[in-house]
Amino acid sequence: MRKKFPAGFALLLALALMFTVSARAEHHRATHLGNPATRFAPTLDSPEDLRARFRDPKLHGDFAEVLRQWGWPGDLADFFRAGLTNEIVECQIPVGDTMPFMSSREDGKPVCLRNVTWAGSEPISAYAFNFTSKGERYRCVTPKPCSNFFVEDLGPEPRSGLAIDCSVPEKILTKQKMEVCVTIHNTGNIPEPKAIATLELPENALVATTTDGGMVTNNSVRWVIADLPPNSTKQVCTMLKTVQPGTLVFNSSVVSASVPPVKSSCETIVAGVPAILLEKADDPDPVSVGGTTTYTVKVTNQGTANDSNVQVVVTIAPELVPVSSSDGTIDGQTVTLPVVPKLAAKQAVAYKVVARGVTTGDGHTRFTLTSDVLKSPLTAEESTTVY
Repeated sequence: MRKKFPAGFALLLALALMFTVSARAEHHRATHLGNPATRFAPTLDSPEDLRARFRDPKLHGDFAEVLRQWGWPGDLADFFRAGLTNEIVECQIPVGDTMPFMSSREDGKPVCLRNVTWAGSEPISAYAFNFTSKGERYRCVTPKPCSNFFVEDLGPEPRSGLAIDCSVPEKILTKQKMEVCVTIHNTGNIPEPKAIATLELPENALVATTTDGGMVTNNSVRWVIADLPPNSTKQVCTMLKTVQPGTLVFNSSVVSASVPPVKSSCETIVAGVPAILLEKADDPDPVSVGGTTTYTVKVTNQGTANDSNVQVVVTIAPELVPVSSSDGTIDGQTVTLPVVPKLAAKQAVAYKVVARGVTTGDGHTRFTLTSDVLKSPLTAEESTTVY
């Protein structure tokens, strides 16, 4: 015949804990639950009973003390709020299951027993609710016979996050190709199934190639990034060709179904290249002794950047003597043309120098061009026949 217990005892036998201390941590073995002397609070018969425990101001300090002994890093306000509002479900604690800790009492004081293994004859019926605190997910489980509770860590709260940055050379020359790359970062802790990265293009940039299937539109390149793992990055690039000097600004962005657009930008300086052309001619040629010929000197900046301190010096051949110059100064056989402080791209300057034939022969007049860009003087000769 089955033995009946005296009134005042819970449905199950009193809490009996046998524990051994290992080299790493204490370990307890529980076989029965429900002793009024050791249970955390009275037996639970419904989810409302559990909510009543969380409403009881006398138990607030006991809850907090058990969690303090356990070293729980969460926020108590989150814990109490969840106990009053979150969905409560029924669950079972299987035989042989080891709980991270279990609340109990010693001489009426709340205590935290660590590593408690349920060693009863059958599973324990319990109530449980999930909640989040400080970015971590938790489950609070409370066996019905004793109101003893424990909290288990379910891992970080799922969080989506994306970031993007853009990289480009600091400076390039016009008509050179340059690589612009954007790096997409999955800053969340869950995979990002589909992110769309967009690189907006300046007007004077032409797309040569793209990586990773980048799709080119009139003013942008777009990439679809699939299955980006958490805490990982993906770099995509495009090769561009520039045709005009100036500062180019590249705006990039990334967006997904779970993350609003995140933006970044980078810029580069496209530098032009000066290209100086020196042209000269004499008219007439040949010229008689006593007759005059006019040398025309033209300097053109064919490049895409300014040149500075541009100057031409003309050394007249011995068969002639300089007579006049439209802008320069004459000193013996040398005509020094004025310095041009800045010769802009596509700009040209021209001068005329008049010389008279003094002796017959094949005279070679030399033109010497210098500028800040030229590493060494540029020279040319014009042959004039004096008869």
